[in-house]
Amino acid sequence: KYTWYSFIPRNTYEQLHKLGNCYFLVISCIMYLGEKTSLYVGTIKAFSTVSVLVMMMAVTATMALLDDLRRKEADRNINNAPARYWPWKEMPFNKTWQDVAVGDILVVREDEEFPADMVPLFCSGECGKCYVSTANLDGETNLKLK
Repeated sequence: KYTWYSFIPRNTYEQLHKLGNCYFLVISCIMYLGEKTSLYVGTIKAFSTVSVLVMMMAVTATMALLDDLRRKEADRNINNAPARYWPWKEMPFNKTWQDVAVGDILVVREDEEFPADMVPLFCSGECGKCYVSTANLDGETNLKLK
């Protein structure tokens, strides 16, 4: 989602789309005007509101960065995992998931994970039925018939 050079501007943009952050930013600007002009007398300094806003945005940005790094590591692990590729009329051999191309025929054994965009062509199960768990996609733990 992020790169090292787009993290700060993109995350700031995303956070300023939250109504609460925009509200406190506007309130801080109004409080700053009250400090520097004679429009009204303010009892609370703008720094107190801005500092809380910056701290909350920093915590949210840190969480987003950690989530993104974890997702990147998980993607790297999956992309480097072996997949059994079956070239027609030859013996199957392993290649990494990142090297799998559209149209490749793969052998998937029982209880192995595979991407959601794969189409099962043949199943050795009872009457050729294939049951798939979609818990990683939608959280449902029941098996679906494919």
